[in-house]
Formats: sequence, C-alpha cells, structure tokens
Amino acid sequence: MVKALVRFALITALTMLLTPYVKRLFNQLAERAPKDSFLEDVLRELSDRYSSALIRAFGETLGELVLGSRG
Repeated sequence: MVKALVRFALITALTMLLTPYVKRLFNQLAERAPKDSFLEDVLRELSDRYSSALIRAFGETLGELVLGSRG
C-alpha cells in the first residue's frame, strides 16, 4: 500500500511539474517552424497529445490505487 501511494505521489508530482514545461517547449518549437507547415502542425499536435497522455497516466494510476492492479 505504501509503495502504491509513493508511486502515485511521484507520478502526480512529475505530471504537475513537467507538463507546462514540455507543452511550452513544443509550442516554442512550433513558433520557430515555418508558418503553416507540416512541422508546425506536428509540433502543436505533440504538445496537445503529450499533455493528454499525462492526464491519462494519472487516471490509470488513480484507478490502480482505488481498484487494485490490472490483471
């Protein structure tokens, strides 16, 4: 139980701390990319999808803590 709580706290803290920086990094790279280019679109999409992936990981961790580990 303690191990699960530590894991949950670590993932939550990392998610909260790193998400804004990673999103900002991808957005800054997208601003430097040529306007209306494929690269700009890809970088903006990565920014959005990466933050969504972190939220999903948070939800899965919460589910494992509440419902137990997956099969």
